[in-house]
Amino acid sequence: MNEAGILVSSLPLAPLLAPLAAGLLCLLPARRHLRVGAALIATLLTCIFSALLVAATADGSVLVSQLGGWQAPFGIVLTADRLSAYMSLLGGIVGLFTVWMMAVSPDPVREKYHAFALTLFLITGVELSFLTGDLFNLFVAFEVMLVASYALSVLGSTREQLREGFRYIVMNLAASSLLVVTCGLTYGVLGTLNYAHLAQRSLELGPTPSVAVLGVLLMIVFAAKGALFPLGFWLPGTYPALPQATSAFFAAILTKVGVYALIRILTTVFQLDSSLPQQFLLILGAFSMLFGALGALSQREWRRVLSFTVMGSVGYLAFGLGIGTPEALRAALMYVAVSVLSTLALFLIAAVAERVSGTSLTRNRRGFIEHLPLLAACFLLCALTASGTPPTAGFIGKYALIRAGILQGSPLAWVAVVSALLASLITLYAMLTVWRDFFWGKANRQQPLFPVSLSQRLPAYTASALVLGLPFIAGPLFAHAQATMLELRDQQHYIRSVLGKDPVVIPEPPTGTDVQKKEAPKSAPQEGESH
Repeated sequence: MNEAGILVSSLPLAPLLAPLAAGLLCLLPARRHLRVGAALIATLLTCIFSALLVAATADGSVLVSQLGGWQAPFGIVLTADRLSAYMSLLGGIVGLFTVWMMAVSPDPVREKYHAFALTLFLITGVELSFLTGDLFNLFVAFEVMLVASYALSVLGSTREQLREGFRYIVMNLAASSLLVVTCGLTYGVLGTLNYAHLAQRSLELGPTPSVAVLGVLLMIVFAAKGALFPLGFWLPGTYPALPQATSAFFAAILTKVGVYALIRILTTVFQLDSSLPQQFLLILGAFSMLFGALGALSQREWRRVLSFTVMGSVGYLAFGLGIGTPEALRAALMYVAVSVLSTLALFLIAAVAERVSGTSLTRNRRGFIEHLPLLAACFLLCALTASGTPPTAGFIGKYALIRAGILQGSPLAWVAVVSALLASLITLYAMLTVWRDFFWGKANRQQPLFPVSLSQRLPAYTASALVLGLPFIAGPLFAHAQATMLELRDQQHYIRSVLGKDPVVIPEPPTGTDVQKKEAPKSAPQEGESH
């Protein structure tokens, strides 16, 4: 800790540098096993460094990495508190499983065009989004992440990829353009883009219409990034068009980047007094939950069904943020881990199912429980978790969210509670329909079965084991979520940890009178005075 009371550390840099360095190495001409080894080691190191961040911030410390030795708000800083370390660990886990799936499922065409390097750059952008300490570098992180995702979304150049990739790119470019405009407006109004300094300035100014407008604009941007209805129209078509491992990464963590930004802006940076942003999020969350559930029920392709469940899970998170009470925020923070890990496992299971059946349809064949009983059990577990059925972790998280909505008690909260209950029932029916159509019944021996090795199934089994273990660590997860919630609501703690003991004061701009005095020429000498 330096003289200003800031806990300076290089540890927040580590989860960024590991995938970035490995991505640059993977651009060099080398054998496949060397690229695979570099990617696996980098993502494993990312998980380890993120776990160290979680341990280092468990006591409420905020680690600050000052790039170039410049203190905030004048320089670029990376910050790690409980929330960012938690999200960084989830991002590292998803990145590790994605690279693992790519390693055991060779794709020579896409790997020829640097699929491993692009995936590592994508992981770098995600980690930077979680660990950056200012709004403009959040925009930079989005662009690093999105440029890599743009390339991965069209890598392969199939007609479906190009069509859906174009929609994905246009939507995200529009959101990024609005974000950079909002950054300019924020700097014009508050004179800074650093999170801690923005929090300090907003507290100094108090509730003003200009700050409320900035908060709403940022909320719209991050709602689009998080694929909340109706801004997430691009998601159900985009994810199925991607390579299988890449779609698992997109589905599990990319939408959560938008959710993280919403949490950060609405708690740490701007604690808006107006109830309008919360009502807006409640409405978006209610529609997203129902739209995701009904969309999943209407689809008959593996990853299209699961893509709609992703929208539904983001809706539950928006529901928790929209309720706005401490209990709701705690429940939403706990449910983030459930959503990320269950989505990851379901998409990895879908990848195996598509390979073994040779088609993306869930109704093409039946009876795969005879050939892959463990995969069938993993899908049933993750399906029940996604729908919130007892005694899974999904039920624990959704119960906490719905209970918080009931306790809040407003008419809009009751509407969202009913929407959440209906969406859970519809999602359960949709997932059981997939189970019945694909796994249940007697296998048709005359149709060919495409072999899938154990090494290709192992990522799905391992991810499902993580989902299975979630109910057993629900207590520690809620305890961490409680501590994170209290920390997020204490703006002064974050401000002191990043800016130091003495507050940063921006001098007032000169008034018109001051400028006139400075620029006024000296008066001409009076008659009789010497020249």
